[in-house]
Amino acid sequence: MRTSTSSCSCFYSWPRSRGRVARALGGSPQGLVQPRAGFTLVELLVVIAIIGTLVGLLLPAVQAAREAARRSTCSNNLKQLGLAALNYVDANGKLPWNRNETAAAPSTSPYPWNFNDPKHKGSFLVCMLPFMERNDLYSGLNFTAETQDIENQLVGGKALYTYVLKELICPTDDHKGTFVADNNETRAVANYSGSIGSQANSPCATHGNYFGWATSTRGDAGQAATTSGVIGHRWYSAKLREITDGTSKTLLFGEVRPQCEWHLRKGWVHVNAYYTGTQIAINFNTCEGEPGAGSGCNTYSGSWGASQGFKSKHSGGATFALCDGSVTFLTETIDMVLYQALGDRRDGRANATTEQ
Repeated sequence: MRTSTSSCSCFYSWPRSRGRVARALGGSPQGLVQPRAGFTLVELLVVIAIIGTLVGLLLPAVQAAREAARRSTCSNNLKQLGLAALNYVDANGKLPWNRNETAAAPSTSPYPWNFNDPKHKGSFLVCMLPFMERNDLYSGLNFTAETQDIENQLVGGKALYTYVLKELICPTDDHKGTFVADNNETRAVANYSGSIGSQANSPCATHGNYFGWATSTRGDAGQAATTSGVIGHRWYSAKLREITDGTSKTLLFGEVRPQCEWHLRKGWVHVNAYYTGTQIAINFNTCEGEPGAGSGCNTYSGSWGASQGFKSKHSGGATFALCDGSVTFLTETIDMVLYQALGDRRDGRANATTEQ
């Protein structure tokens, strides 16, 4: 009987023992494991807010880093073009030129700028192909042919005008490398153009022919005496001895945007496309479809004095190569007289500098 009482006593003591064990393990008498509470709604919202703040802080830094990389690529492209141009000078005695042979130079006689003219031998960029390590394209061209212009000649089974060259594209200007020209052909374009300097141009140029001798509109006459910069519209390009201001103080190439200029859409191969001046402020807005453009002087077609200026999508300015092969970034707020002095090869302003 005593044994039975003892067994009963042990049985009824178990809940108390269980409670002590549970409490020792940090639980409750009802179970050995007590479920932990989850995040409250307030705590979850705080975490989301913190993450959003961190993303907001990091995103501009990431975007800035990406733009810095794109701008570095653009600058390097211009550096390579500048070096290629100097190598061209060593081989040919002058800078590359827009080779339109429709009239004997120098001449002011009428000349066609249309497509498919066999006397069009290509832009200054075509001249530079062997010095840009693109002899694969240049060696396939026939410059003596009188039946077909250069841009339509087939190289590797494709017309030259269809070749998109990544070394001619600034990655900041977010296009695919082609635009539809006024003949409805999709043509490969470039983001870099030669400088005609402070040249007469109209309408809408604010500082065209600033020094008084660049009287030939866009340098059409093809003469040294009436061309301000170093690469004219047709025929003329400077010998280094004609850059009397100094090669480190004279612009050679600069950034352009086909979105903002009708001629550029003809493509990097065309003689009537890549000639650009300092007669208008850097990044003056003529860009089709962008806010602030579309009327008056802010148009990509017709307002040549405004549209045929240097432009980029970099914030605050554009990148340029100088005639000594160096590269610099000029702000869009640069003093316009200084800008004309940098564009002109012989204005005599020895104190002109790219430092701003």
